[in-house]
Amino acid sequence: MLFRSALGDPWGPSPDRGVYRSKDGGRSWEKILFRSEQAGAIDLIMDPANPSVMYASTLELQRYPWGFRSAGPGTALYKTTDGGDHWTDLTNRPGLPGGVKGRIGIALAPSRPERVWAIIDAELGKKGVYRSDDAGQTWRHLTDDAELTMRPWYYHHIFADPKNPNLIYVLNVG
Repeated sequence: MLFRSALGDPWGPSPDRGVYRSKDGGRSWEKILFRSEQAGAIDLIMDPANPSVMYASTLELQRYPWGFRSAGPGTALYKTTDGGDHWTDLTNRPGLPGGVKGRIGIALAPSRPERVWAIIDAELGKKGVYRSDDAGQTWRHLTDDAELTMRPWYYHHIFADPKNPNLIYVLNVG
């Protein structure tokens, strides 16, 4: 199977936003996760030990000639355990920030698949790096270090080391 995340048309509402799956090598695609016409899928990660387990994040995004809006109620975090047939919304799980959220970058530690990392742009001073040690059920805020969270639209990408579940990499300006 093939999977892809689609932001859709950033200049306006788009029914093409979401996560897609192909069961025939890419000849045809079915939409398996859709949040809204304003929110497209931006991150999609798969557990290498169990490809039926995936996490996806959506971002409510609107481009304008003079700038953009990259946050809103369409921004969310999801998980599937059956290859995309059913998705669980993790956005408001214990430990995650409330309020309006911007980009959510996600990573899974291949050497410890129940450990999931997220870098979240959020209001109310709760942005930063979060970690779940129970496959997304509960989360802990680890840091809001500005070196990791500046310029979230461009740099909120997080990667877990393939061998060390305690080591992550976060892209940023420096």
